[in-house]
Order: sequence, then structure tokens, then C-alpha cells
Amino acid sequence: MKKRTWMKTFICSALVISLLSACSSNNNNSASKPASETPTPSASASASESASAEPSGAPQLTGKLNISLSNQSQDLWNAVAEGYMKKQPGVKVTVENKPAQGYKEWLTAQFAAGTPDVDLATINEVEGLQKDNKFVDMYPLFDKMNPYTGKAWKESLDLEAMGVNLDAVGANDHYYTLNFESVQIVWVYNKEIFAKVGVTEAPKTFNELTAAFDKVKAAGLTPLAIAGDATSVWSGQAGWLVRIYADQYLRDYINVSRSQEQDYSFLPGLDDNWKYDLTNPYNDSNSNVTKNKVRQWKAIKDKEGPYKIAGNPQWKAYAENLKKLFSYTPDGFFGVNEKQAYNLFLSGKAATMMSSPASYWQLPKDFAEADKSGNGGAVKPFEYGFFNMPSMEGPEVMAPARTIQIPIGFYGLVSKDAVQNEIGADFLMYVTSPEGYGVYLEAIQNSKDAALSGSPALKDIKLPEEMAKAFANFEPIGNTEGFYSAANNLARGLWDYQPSVQDWVGSIQKYFAGKITTDEYLNDLQKNVDKNFEGALKEFKYEMNDLVTPEREPPVRS
Repeated sequence: MKKRTWMKTFICSALVISLLSACSSNNNNSASKPASETPTPSASASASESASAEPSGAPQLTGKLNISLSNQSQDLWNAVAEGYMKKQPGVKVTVENKPAQGYKEWLTAQFAAGTPDVDLATINEVEGLQKDNKFVDMYPLFDKMNPYTGKAWKESLDLEAMGVNLDAVGANDHYYTLNFESVQIVWVYNKEIFAKVGVTEAPKTFNELTAAFDKVKAAGLTPLAIAGDATSVWSGQAGWLVRIYADQYLRDYINVSRSQEQDYSFLPGLDDNWKYDLTNPYNDSNSNVTKNKVRQWKAIKDKEGPYKIAGNPQWKAYAENLKKLFSYTPDGFFGVNEKQAYNLFLSGKAATMMSSPASYWQLPKDFAEADKSGNGGAVKPFEYGFFNMPSMEGPEVMAPARTIQIPIGFYGLVSKDAVQNEIGADFLMYVTSPEGYGVYLEAIQNSKDAALSGSPALKDIKLPEEMAKAFANFEPIGNTEGFYSAANNLARGLWDYQPSVQDWVGSIQKYFAGKITTDEYLNDLQKNVDKNFEGALKEFKYEMNDLVTPEREPPVRS
């Protein structure tokens, strides 16, 4: 039986925090595991100490490397580029990072015009270009020696934390997006606002959260600062909540989409030992069980189990609670963008926001930044804290809330000639070495617009003590990301297929505004999925005939 793994791609808008440049709306079968099982980097050395014992046998290269990343700190990557050019004086590195807004269109236009100028890009939003093999496949590079460590590149990478299982790589599998850090989506709250309205503890359940929000709203403040524009609702912070909370009600998807014994995707020794267990938030992790993408498409077509939307009590209970949650958003919610939402929280006008552990360091920097506060000057700092996803409750809920906890970065090298690809690979090997990552960490510590989102998936790195201790405080609760599931692929329209997404955005806006009932909203969503099914199937290079025999691997189609 052929072993199989899935290319990791993600589509999502950026947080205001620059390092959290993307999370996902496209999903895949890369492995994941709790942060508590990931080796914790030692906290005994500083970034500069991490860079002290590096081999210097890198072959000298000559050429150029152009970096244009989405929503990343210019100063941070300039520092990394300067460090690299000291090791490779024959390579001229230029950095021209760009805003998240319009980045996908800019990158797509680069390819449409011919060979792009950019070499290193953020490629999570251009799945079509990945399917067309426009980027360098990282799998063959993992076996090559990293000249900045003196050993095979893969030996310095925590591949399991990165969601990479080299033993399960098939002939048709590729890995285009390098992710060497992780992120966990959490709630950030203004402790002073909570105390003012009489809330003394962070909420653990959805009912506790909404009770706190009622008090905040009565005090004339915004309970939840979150963007409501189309980008956020589809692939940004609002979209995260749409998928995260759907997951509580639709966890039995795994019994439908998991690989069966006769399937091309079945892994003996893994899938035949797996048992359904809702008490384990990592039960459906890709490191525990594989999924068959064709089976999910068939389930959507046949409206099987959680893939049936209209008339499904799980979907109805979820939708009603979701509408309640979004009733606590800013006035004019659908016209609010991410910067405006962040300014509400930063200026003390909102009680909570969605973020990552990066806010631990970023908020103190942003309190002093006039352009981020939106008030024409520095804002008064306040005490803030963090809490995990409060769980929705009720008879239709299948399991406690999980979150998005994934490897991030989404760095891709545009595939060009052999010499240019070698320069790009050499740069990434430098960045992920103790020396290069030490430069990266030091630049973050000195930066006003960058923060570390999570522990690096790098084995040889030693984090500064303060960083290591901070990350240890974020308890893992399970991951919803990277799965072929009803929550990920139906809750915001059909599988990120844009005609379906656009229909859904209009429908959810009417639903949240009270213009249609819950049943009408779910009927609209079901009709949306049915109408767009064949178009989406075709975009993902499948055909209706593939669904007749889901145990067979569909042919590769151009």
C-alpha cells in the first residue's frame, strides 16, 4: 500500500502582529502534536550565544536574492540579510516586504508577467501556483548538508513539530512552504476592564464569556475587538472563530473522512491502530490517523453525517451560538478592518481580541506607537492577560473547544535555475541555523514591529530565558487546523472556492444582521455548497468519477 502525506498550504490573512503572518483556511494532512510534546528549547543561552559555534565551510556563492514577504518587519529581515551577506559576500540580498492587503494579487501578477523578480516569498495564499510547481520542493533539500551546521538540514529541523513525516512521502508529494515556528491562537484581554465590570477570572466556558461580555457592553465598551471585513470573515480572525467553534459540533467528521484499509492513503501500523476518542483533543491529529480527501468530497456530495448542513441540529446549535458571539463585535462590524480593531483594544476601548503569544512582547511596544494607537500619540499601558478558547456547551456539542496551533512561516522559494535555487536554499539553511536564527532573534528583541509567535521548530536553538518561560505558560488544548473536516471546509463556504466564499460572506452578513433566520442561513449555505460543488471539485483537480471509487488515488491532472 503506497504511503502518503499531504502538502501543507495555508490561506489566511495576517494579524497586526507582523510575525503572525498567516494561518489557514486551506487544509491538509500534515502531522501535528501538542506543544507539550515538542522539545522545549533550552533557556540557558542568549541569542548571541546561540550563534557562537557555527561551522564556516559554506561554499561561496555569487548572485542576488530578492526577498518580498507578506506583512513582515522590514528591519527584521534587513538584519537577517546583513548577517547572511557577511557569510556570503558574493550574494546581494535585497528586502522589500509588502503589506498583507493585496499581497496575493501582487505575487500572482509577478508570475503572470513571466519569471518573477522575487525569490523568497510568502506563498500560503497561492495554492494554484503551488499545484503548478512554481516553487522549490523542500523535500529533496532536507537530505542535503547544511553548511552552517555541518550536518544534514533535516537533523537540525524538528520535522514533527513542522508537520513533516518523511517516511510517508509519496512520489507525488511536495513540500513548498517552509514553516519553522509555531503559533497558537489565544484570547487576549484587558484585565483592568474585566476588573472594572466585576469579572475577576478569565472565562473558561462560552456562557462565562458572554456573561462577561454583557457586563462590558453595559459599561459602554466593546467586548470583542475583531475585524468584520470580507477578508477577516473568510480567512482572518473572524474566520478562525467560525471554524474553531464549528469544530466542537462536527468532530465526528473523522469517521467519514479517515482512510479505510483499502484506500491508497492508508498507512499500515498507523491507521489500523487508531480508535475514535473524543476525550483526546489530538485524536484526529495527522500524526495519529490519515485522511482521504476523496472520501471527504464524496461525503459533501452525499451529505453524509456532519457534511449535511440544512436540517442538522449540530449545525443549528453552532450557528446560533456563533451569531451570539458576533453580537459583541464593534459597531459597524462588517466595515471594520484589522488595524481598526487592534486600535480599539490597544487604546483601552475594547475588552478582548484574538491573537497569539506574540502579543506578550508586542503590546508593550505598540502602546508607545502613535500610528498604531490611532490616537495621535502614545496610549496608556494597561495590564493584560491571556486565556484559551472558552468551550461552547449544550447537548449538540461533541467535545471541548480546540484552537489553531500550527507551524507557520509559509516561506517559499520561486523555482528558477539551479544556481538561483541553490542561493535561496543556502539562505534558508542559514536562517534556520543557530547563527542565522540568533541574528533573527536579536533583531526581534530590538524591533518595534516584530515579535516571536511561538517556539521555533529548530532543534539546535536556545531561546533567551524570558521567551522560553513565556511560551511555557500557554497550555495546549488541541488543534483544529490542517484537517479535511466539515468545520474547515464547509463553515465558510465550500473549501475556499471563491464563488462559494463570496456567496457565504453575503449570507453570514445577513444572518448576523438579523435579516434571515438560522434555518434560512443554513439552507442558504447548503444551496451554496451544492451549487458550487462541481466547480470547486474541478478547481482542486478532481472529477465526479473519482468519487465513485474513493479508495483509488485520482490521477495527477494539469
